[in-house]
Amino acid sequence: MKRIIAALSVILLALPLSAQRGEKPDSWEVQVNTMDEGKRLMITEMVEKMQAAGGAERGLVLDMLKASGYGLVTTAIEIVAGEVVNLAKYRSNQKKQWMQMIEKECNYTDSLSSIQGLKDFYSETSRYGALDPSNMNFDGITIRGVKDGHEMLYLSCRIDTTRLEELFQHSKFHLMLDTLSFNPYECHLPNLSANGIRLRGDSDSGRDNSFSFDERSNLHVGIDLTLTSSWINEAVMVQRDVELGQFKLEVEIPAGVQVFTYSRAAIDENRRRMAADPTLKLDTRYLQMEGECFVVPRSFMPVSGTERMWGTGEYNMKVKFRESCRFLQDASRNEKLKYWHEDYKRLRKMQKKGSAFNDYFRTLWSQNGDKIVKTVVKQGLTTGASAAGLTGPSSARKTGGDSGTPSGTAGTPPANKKGDK
Repeated sequence: MKRIIAALSVILLALPLSAQRGEKPDSWEVQVNTMDEGKRLMITEMVEKMQAAGGAERGLVLDMLKASGYGLVTTAIEIVAGEVVNLAKYRSNQKKQWMQMIEKECNYTDSLSSIQGLKDFYSETSRYGALDPSNMNFDGITIRGVKDGHEMLYLSCRIDTTRLEELFQHSKFHLMLDTLSFNPYECHLPNLSANGIRLRGDSDSGRDNSFSFDERSNLHVGIDLTLTSSWINEAVMVQRDVELGQFKLEVEIPAGVQVFTYSRAAIDENRRRMAADPTLKLDTRYLQMEGECFVVPRSFMPVSGTERMWGTGEYNMKVKFRESCRFLQDASRNEKLKYWHEDYKRLRKMQKKGSAFNDYFRTLWSQNGDKIVKTVVKQGLTTGASAAGLTGPSSARKTGGDSGTPSGTAGTPPANKKGDK
C-alpha cells in the first residue's frame, strides 16, 4: 500500500510538469467525485486478503487486480493515451482553425439594394412593338462607395456603342466600363464580420485590421449586375420578375498601388498616340465587362380599340459588390503568418470566445466525468508510474482496444509533425 501511495505522489508531482509543456489555461474547474459502493467494497476486500497473505507484494497485487478485472496504473495510463492524440495535435489543430478564419477574412460581398433612377427603361411610349429600342433611357450605372468618410470606389459603365448591331438584330445590349477608381487601403478586407467579429469604432483590439499588400496578395474587386423586368403582353398575360441578363466585372488590383484608376477615354487616347508613334509603350488594354442582356419588354397598353401602344418598360436591378484576396504565404514579409499563434489568440479574443485551451479542457471534463486526470500529457504520467515500478511488460503488450493506443507504442505519445508550431 505504501508503494501505491508513493506512486500516486510521483504521478501528482508529474502533472504540473506535464501541463507546462502546453498552453496554460486561464482557469481550471475541479470537482471531487464520490467513489461508488462496489469499487469501495472491492478495495476493502483486497486489503484484507493482502494482510492475510503477509504483505502487498507486487506480484500478488497484480494477480489480485487482474482477478478483479482491474489493471492497476496500466489501465489509467492507457486511458490517457486515448486523449494524447488530441493534445499532441492541439497546436496543429489551432493553426488549421486560424487558417480557416484567415481565409474567411479574405472575401467580402455586399448586395446594393438601394438604386436611384429605377423608373423607366424608355423615355416615351411606342407604337412599334414591345421590343422597340427607341428612346432608351437606360445607359448603364454608376457606383460610388464611401468608407469611413473616404471614397473607396467609383465605377461607371455605359452601353457599349461599338456593339449596337446586337441591339437591332437580337434585342440585346452590352455594357462597357467607362471609369473605375478603387482605393485598396479603404477596402473591406480583412473582413472581420465573416468570423462574427463586430468592433466599435473606438475599440482597440490589439490587432492591425487594415489591408496590407505585405499580408495579402491577388486583390480583386468586382461587381455582378442582374437585370429583371415585369410586363403584360398582348394576350393579357403578366410576366413577373423575369431575368433578362447578367453582367460581371472582375479587376485585379496591382500590388503596392495606392489608388487604382482606369479610364476608357485615357485608353482611347493611348491608342491614338500608339497609332501615330508605334515606339511608345502605353497601356492600350480595355477592361471588359462580361455578359449581355435583352432590352426591357414594354407592356401592351392600348389607349383605344383602334390604336396599339406599348409602355415605357418597368425594370429592376440587383447589384452585388465583391472583394477578394489571398493570404500571403511568406513569413519573412507577413508578420501575421510569422506569429500566427498570437494572431489566433487575438482573433479568439475579438470573437469573445476566450481561451481555446480552456475550451478544450472544459470539453474533456464534460465528456469524461470523474476522469479529469485523462487531460494530462501521457509522457509525464508514464514517467511517474515507471519511476514507482508500477508499469511492466503487460502494458506494452496491450494493443489498442478501448484505449485507442496503437500496437507497440504504449507509453509513447505521437510525435508532432515537422513544421507544427
